[in-house]
Amino acid sequence: MFSPFLETLLGQGPLHPVMIGLALLGLVVAVGIWVMEFAGWTISRRGFVRNGLKWNATTIAIIAVCAALYIAGRPIQIQFIPGIGGLNPSLSIAQSLAVVFGLPGAIGVTFSMPIGDAISGALTLGSVAGCLSHTFITWIPYKLATGADLRKPLNLLTFYFWGIIVAPIIHAIVIPGWLDFTHVVPPAVAWGGVTPAILINQGLLPAILSPIFLAILYPIAVRRGLYWKQRYGVTQEEEAAADYASPATPATEPPSATSEQ
Repeated sequence: MFSPFLETLLGQGPLHPVMIGLALLGLVVAVGIWVMEFAGWTISRRGFVRNGLKWNATTIAIIAVCAALYIAGRPIQIQFIPGIGGLNPSLSIAQSLAVVFGLPGAIGVTFSMPIGDAISGALTLGSVAGCLSHTFITWIPYKLATGADLRKPLNLLTFYFWGIIVAPIIHAIVIPGWLDFTHVVPPAVAWGGVTPAILINQGLLPAILSPIFLAILYPIAVRRGLYWKQRYGVTQEEEAAADYASPATPATEPPSATSEQ
């Protein structure tokens, strides 16, 4: 898998240093996001607010399960660039886990990357960017998609715009830029080979598979009170919770914002 067009456009000429600069800036932003979130803060329309994350058994379990799900399929892939990139449909579940399980899902997926790279034999200096750049694949849809129920037009629109278009484009700049900057691979391979692989694995494939993943994950999460907007006391999707609750099991009422998560 190689794109001479992307290699020429991004790996040569005046755009080349700009793309590397954007990649390094993206890594700095990613570090800043996790420092903020692990300190208990997040960004909202009201500015910086507490993120409400409680480090209890449920949160730890969600992180572990999301990490395990994301790692499980990593060794099964078609390698185009040995040790660096290839076709791996399992990567397409990242946005779905983040939009259903919220910050714990984003943490599980993002910080599972070095473990998955080690298991699949792909642990390199590039794994630094692979981990940090996943911030955009997970944190952006978690923060900016309006919900995980894609039957609602606004949820569908925001999920696809932020999670399937914007996030993979940023991801496809940060990783190749880092690989180019650190000379892990030549610029032609970074921009002409890694970039299209990322756009397919975390753009094209999620566009096709995410509705299937969410149709399975979202109802299960709602019935068990694990959907992040229920756990954090966000009430805008109570109606959706009621839709998916079975007759024998009442919909889980979101706890108050001050209750234990």
